[in-house]
Amino acid sequence: MSAPRPTPIPIPEGCERALFFGGTFDPPHAAHLDLACAVRDDWMGDDAALVVIPAARSPHKPSNPIASDADRVAMLRLAAKRRVNVFVWTDEIDREGPSYTIDTLQRAREQRPDTTMRLLIGSDQAREFHRWKQPREIIEIADPIVMLRPPDTHGRHLLAAMRKEDFWSEEELAKWSTRLETRTSNETSSTQVREILARNPDSPDLDELIDPEVRVYITAADLYRADRH
Repeated sequence: MSAPRPTPIPIPEGCERALFFGGTFDPPHAAHLDLACAVRDDWMGDDAALVVIPAARSPHKPSNPIASDADRVAMLRLAAKRRVNVFVWTDEIDREGPSYTIDTLQRAREQRPDTTMRLLIGSDQAREFHRWKQPREIIEIADPIVMLRPPDTHGRHLLAAMRKEDFWSEEELAKWSTRLETRTSNETSSTQVREILARNPDSPDLDELIDPEVRVYITAADLYRADRH
């Protein structure tokens, strides 16, 4: 069975640059998009599109999201509308099955053949990038930008780990060294946010972690309560 036609990508025709950022977003917390927007602005300009892609099911994660696809998309759209040039693309959810990045980027390229594309990933993902489906082909379509995360407190830690895998040539590793975003990453995770929501959905700790409209949605939809999962 052939894959369904790509979902129309929600960025303007003629968009010259786009940064793609995929994830489970269960739920999306403020740092997700604030950090991605800052990286986009620094590397590609604030007139570039940030294309946020909620995954249907990541082939690299053993469990499925807690919130439904519809809830995750709704929360992302609420968060996206508060920011400039941020668009939610639901192609991975719409086509179902495991979400392979190469497939997503190829479907994006079909629709925007003249757009310069980059891919935002964490250093934990960069360490495993050689295990991804067609990693070198991904790079040809959308050159990665890598956000350092512990234990990779310096680029040399990441490159040393990647060298041990004996997959990348020294020339390729040198190229990876030019893809490192040195901005300090906020270590808030969706798991931490869910734990707070489960313990106390009215916690003031959530004020800076979740966009206000997303928090209202979570409360109204009764998501992440401890007695729900």
